[in-house]
Amino acid sequence: MQLHDQATATTGDALQRLAIIEALTNAMDDDYIRTTLAWPWDLLAVDCIAQSAFYEIHQNGAFHLSQLVRHPEFLEIRAQQSIAENASFHVDQNARVFYVREDISTVSRAGNPTEYISNRFFGRVDFTAHVVGINDFDKELKLLSRLAKSLGGFVSSNNRISVGQWLRFHSVALPVDEESTRSLIDLLNFAAIPQIADTGNYWQLLDAPETSPYKLTAENRAIIRRISAQLTGNQMPLADYFGASLVLENAGSEKQPHSLDYRLQRLISDARLLDETGQSYIDALGWFAGESGARASQPFIEQLLIAAVLLDIDAEVDTANTRFGGFDIYSSAHVQRPPAAIRSGLEAHLIERCKLHRLIAPLVAELALAGMAPEYLVREIPPSLRVGTPGWVILSQAVALAESLVPGASRHMTYQQLLGFSPVSGFTPQLKELHAVGGIDPVVTWALMNGLIQRDADGNLSLEVINTAIDAYNRHVESLSKALGAINRPIPRRKAIALMELTADVPECDPHEQLVKHRGSGGGAGRKVSVLDLYMSDQLHTQDWGRLRGRDIYGQFPRLKDLLPVSDLYETAIHNHYNDLKEGLSTTIRYVFSQMVESDRRFIEKGRLGIYRVEAFKPHHSAGSIPQATRERTGRYGVIICAELNGVLVRCYELFPLRSQCRTRAELRDTVGKFLFAQEPGGSTRSNFVEDNGILDTPLDMDAYFKNSVPRSDATSAVYVRKIAEFEGSLQPGLSDKPMAYFDSDHIKAISDAIAQQHPFLTEGELADMGRDSTAQELASEKFDTIFNSLLNLIIPFKECIEGLSSGVPARQRDAIANCVMDATVIAFVFASVPAQVAKAVGKTASLATKLLSASRIGARTVASLLNPVDGLPTLINGGLKLIGRGAIKLAGHAVTSAQIVRGKLHRLTGANAYNLLRAIDHTGAAAQIRKSLDTVSLARVLFKDDSITALEQVVARLSDKNIPFPKSADPAELQHLFNTAARDAALQQQNVQALGALIGKDSVEELISATIAMFGVRYTGETYSATKYAELLGDVAEMETKKAIFLTNHQQGLLKLDLNKAPYDAILPEAVFNPRGFTDPAQRAAAWMVNGATSQASDFDNFVTVLREYAGNKHSLTDPAVITQIHKRVAPEDVGRFRGVGFETKYGSSIAGYALMEQHLKILEATHQHFDKQLLAAVIGFQAFGDGNGRTASALYAISQLRAGRFTPLPRDVVDSLSGIR
Repeated sequence: MQLHDQATATTGDALQRLAIIEALTNAMDDDYIRTTLAWPWDLLAVDCIAQSAFYEIHQNGAFHLSQLVRHPEFLEIRAQQSIAENASFHVDQNARVFYVREDISTVSRAGNPTEYISNRFFGRVDFTAHVVGINDFDKELKLLSRLAKSLGGFVSSNNRISVGQWLRFHSVALPVDEESTRSLIDLLNFAAIPQIADTGNYWQLLDAPETSPYKLTAENRAIIRRISAQLTGNQMPLADYFGASLVLENAGSEKQPHSLDYRLQRLISDARLLDETGQSYIDALGWFAGESGARASQPFIEQLLIAAVLLDIDAEVDTANTRFGGFDIYSSAHVQRPPAAIRSGLEAHLIERCKLHRLIAPLVAELALAGMAPEYLVREIPPSLRVGTPGWVILSQAVALAESLVPGASRHMTYQQLLGFSPVSGFTPQLKELHAVGGIDPVVTWALMNGLIQRDADGNLSLEVINTAIDAYNRHVESLSKALGAINRPIPRRKAIALMELTADVPECDPHEQLVKHRGSGGGAGRKVSVLDLYMSDQLHTQDWGRLRGRDIYGQFPRLKDLLPVSDLYETAIHNHYNDLKEGLSTTIRYVFSQMVESDRRFIEKGRLGIYRVEAFKPHHSAGSIPQATRERTGRYGVIICAELNGVLVRCYELFPLRSQCRTRAELRDTVGKFLFAQEPGGSTRSNFVEDNGILDTPLDMDAYFKNSVPRSDATSAVYVRKIAEFEGSLQPGLSDKPMAYFDSDHIKAISDAIAQQHPFLTEGELADMGRDSTAQELASEKFDTIFNSLLNLIIPFKECIEGLSSGVPARQRDAIANCVMDATVIAFVFASVPAQVAKAVGKTASLATKLLSASRIGARTVASLLNPVDGLPTLINGGLKLIGRGAIKLAGHAVTSAQIVRGKLHRLTGANAYNLLRAIDHTGAAAQIRKSLDTVSLARVLFKDDSITALEQVVARLSDKNIPFPKSADPAELQHLFNTAARDAALQQQNVQALGALIGKDSVEELISATIAMFGVRYTGETYSATKYAELLGDVAEMETKKAIFLTNHQQGLLKLDLNKAPYDAILPEAVFNPRGFTDPAQRAAAWMVNGATSQASDFDNFVTVLREYAGNKHSLTDPAVITQIHKRVAPEDVGRFRGVGFETKYGSSIAGYALMEQHLKILEATHQHFDKQLLAAVIGFQAFGDGNGRTASALYAISQLRAGRFTPLPRDVVDSLSGIR
C-alpha cells in the first residue's frame, strides 16, 4: 500500500496520525524504552498538530494552563524550586499539576545501524502540594481536570502531548505488548479510506433506501425505460445515444487516447448536456413538482442518467443481482478465472448481445460492476488471484467493508490498500459487525461457484444450505490456515522446553544458579555451570554438582533429580513439529493441484504418475544405478511429476510446493519424460517409470530446486533423477471440474502425502539440530562443529543470513540458521496473494495470510443474528439475488448505525476528508425536514416513539445511555440533529454558560454554542462524549471564553480612563518607515500606513484610499456596528463571513463573542472624545470581532476618524499592541 506520508497528508488529523505512527514505530526499536519504561504510552511525547480534532479541544486548556502557570504566586514558587520559566506543566484528570521535563533516547534503528531514531518521553514530577493555597487555584485545576478527562488524561501547557492520551481520546485501546503495538500501527497505517467525488458513488439512486422519495420502484423503472425508448426511438442503446460524440471523436482509432475514468465522466457530462434530457425523466416521474422553487441539482441529474443507462440494459438491475443484461458475473464457469478475463467477457457480451458500441461497453460495464460487484474494479489486482478462491473471498469481504462505510470508495483503492484495510475490522465492535454483514455473501458465492451447494428447483437457497456453504468454507480455510501455520511456526527450542519443565516442576529453584562439580568423573572441577545447562546436558539428575557453600540444592529441591529427561521432551516436540510440517506441506501440495487448469487436474487425477526428486549431477564411471546422493546434493524444494494416460506419456510437471507453483512445458515431457518412461522388456506393450536415471541436458533450473528461487524457463542442467513414488490413476468418478471437491479427494491427498513424506524440505534431524540450543560444554565439542557446518551448507544459498552467521557468537549463529531457513521457506500462498508492501507493514507474509484467512471465516452466531427471519429476511433467498452483498445495509437496520459509528471514528482517527454519504441526493424527504424544525423534546418523542419523554433531562439521559440501542428506523441525520440540539440546550442551562450569556447576550451565546458544536463535530455514535459529557465540555469551553471576555472588557474599559497622549501611547511612526513614496495627501498617507501594518499585499493600496476618502467624507457613525461591518467587508473582502472558533491560544476568544463585546463597548464610546480614534482602534482590534481582517478594519476606522478631523498621525505597531491588549 502507498502509505500516507508528510508529503501527501494535508489535514491536521492526518498529520497527527503520522506523528503517532512514527512515535510508536520508533519506540518499538528502542530497547531502553521498552525495558525501562515498559509500554510507556502516557510518557511517550509527540507534537499536538494544529487543526486536528484533538487540537481543537486541547488548545482551550493549553492556553488556559499556560496563563495559569504565569500567575505571580506560581512564578514565585517556580523560582524557589529552581524551575525554568519556559518549563512545561501538565494537569491530569484528578486535578493534579505536574512539572514536566522531556528526556530523549537516541538509538540506531533495528536492522539499520546507520540510521538513528530519537524518542522523547515525559518525566512528570507532582507539583500539586506546592500550589495549595494559591488564590482560586483549586477551582482552576478542577476546570482543567474535567477537560483533561475528555482529552485522554492530561492537559499540557504547550503543544506536547502523550501518545496514550491521543489513543484514549479516539477510544483506541492502549497496546500492552509488541504484537498489539504492531497491530495498532497497522490500524493507523491502513485505516484511511480515500475521498471520492460527490458522484463517485454511481448507485446513489439505484441503491436508494426503502423510505426514499426517489426509490426506483417497478413503476418508476418502467417510466424511465419508456422515456429512454422515446429518446432513442428504440434504435440504439441509451448509452450509445449519450456517447455519440465520444464515439465520433475516437472513430478510426484502435487505441483510446484517454483513461476509462475520463471517458466515463465524459459520457455522464455529455448525457447531462443534451437538451432537457434530465428534465424529461424528472417530469415523467413527477419529482420536484410539488416543491416551491426546488430544482434537481446537477449531481442528482447525473445519478438519474446513470440509472437510466443501466435500466435500459436490464430493467431488474440491482446491487443484489449477480446477472446484468443476461451475463452472470459469478457463474460457476468463471471459477478460478482471472477477474480481468471475466470483466472482458462482460464487455464482449454487452457488445454482442446488447449491441453496445465497443467504445461504450467498457463504460457501461464499469457502471454496472460499481454497484453489483465492485471487487472487479479494485486497482492493481495481482495476476495470481483467481475468482472463486479464498483469496477472492478475502478481497470481496474487504471491498464490502469499505463500501459499507463509503460507497464507491473501493474502486479508488488498490488491492494492497484493501488487504491492509481488512484487518482493521477488529478495531471496534461496529467494524466487526460490518465485516460480518458483508462477509457472508462472498462465502456463499464461493460455495456456489465451486459446486459445493446447489439452489433448489425454484432457484432459492435455504438457511440450511447457506450454513452448509459456510461450514464448507470454514473447514477449507481452517485446513489452509493450519498448513500455513505449521510451516511458519517457530521450531521448538530445547532450552525453552527445559526452562518450562524446570520452572513448572520446581518453581522455587533459580534455573540460572551456578553449581560446581563435587564428585564423579569426566572433568569439570571448578567450572561453574547453571542448573538449566546441567538439566539440558542430562547431568542434573546425577547429583554430582552442588553449591560452593550453604544448603545442599538437592536437599532443598529434591525433585531436581527426578525431572523428565530434556532429550525425551525435545525429541517428542520435534517429532510432533515435523509431523505438522509434513501435514502442512501436503495440504499446500493439494491446494496447488486444485488450482491448476482443469485438463492438468484431470491428468494428475486419472493418469498413472511417476514422481521424482532431482539430484545434483556428479560424473561416475560405474555401471548401473546412479550414485547415492547426500542431503546436500538433493534439490529439496521441487519434484518432477510425469503422467501417463492410456499408454501415452501426456504431460510432465515441475512442482515447487513452497512457491505454490506447478508448471508444465512440452519440452519437459520431450527432454526429461522420455528418459523416465520405458517399455517393459520381453515385448510387453506396457511402459513403466524407471527407478532413476542421469540426464545430461534438461530444461531444469537447479536454483529453483536447491534455493527455492523463481524457476527460470531458459536454464539447462545435467541432473540425476530418482523415483520417490508412483501412483495408478483414480478409478473414482472424476472431480477435476470441481476444484474444492478435488482438493478434498482421497486420491489427491494420497499423492500429496507421499510427496510430503518422501521429499520434505527439512528432515526431522535437521529440525532437531536447529533448535538444540547447545550448552557451553556442548558448543566446545567437535560434534557441534560438524553439526554447525552441515547446517551452514544447508542454508548458504540464502545470502541475507550471512551477517548473522558470521557474527562469531555460536548462539546467535544458531538462531540465524533456524530463522533464515524458515524465512526462506515461507510459502508464497496464492490463496492469500499478500502484497509485499502490506506484508512488510503488517508482519511476515505467512502470518498475515493466516490472519486474513482466519478473519474471513463466518461464525455460526453471525449467521443466526443476520439471517433471522424475525428481522425481515425470508427463509428462502430468491434465486436471482445474491444473499446479502451491499444490500446488507438495507436488510439489517442495525448496520446503518454501525456504519455511522465507524465512519466518524475512522474520519477523526485517520484524518481522511469527511465521509459525506449524503452526496448528491437527500433521501430524507420533506417529512424529515419538518421533524428537524421541532423543539428538542418533541423531536425526541417522535424519533424514540416515546410519549413519556417530557423534559430535556430525559432526552440527554436517553442519548447518553449506551446500553439502549438507537431506533433502527430513525434516520442517522435526524439522530445527529437531536444529539446536537440536546447538547446545546443542556449546555445553555449551565451556570457557566449563562455567565457568558450575561456578558455577550443570550442570542450571542446560543449562536456561539451552536457554532462550537458544528466545529467540534462530535458524533452521537461516538464513545468519547455522551450527550451529558458533551454539554459539560461546552460549559467548560464557555467558562474559559468568559475569562477571556472579562479580561478584554476590563482592559478596554481601563483605557477609557487613561490619557492616551502620554507614554506608551503617544509615539509616532517615522514617515520614512511607512511612506517611502513620499505621499503628502492625508488619505494616501493613511493608506500607506495601513499597507505597511497589514498582512495584506500592497495591491490593496488603491482600495484603501477609496474607502478612506468615501467614509472620511460622509457622516456615517463610526460606533455603529453595521458601519464597521461594512468597512470590514470593503477592506478585508476575503474574510467576510469567516468564523473564528473558541479555544485558540490567544487572549481573545471567538469572533462571535468578540462581536457581541464590541457592540456593547461601542455604546459607551463618545465620538467627540479627544482619544476617540485610539479608543475605537483599540476596541476593534482588541475584541477581535471578525474571523480575520480586524487589524485592517481597526486601522481604517482610526484613519477615517483622523481624516475627519483634518489630520493623520501614524501609530507604531507597539502602540497598537498596547492599545489592543491582546499581545
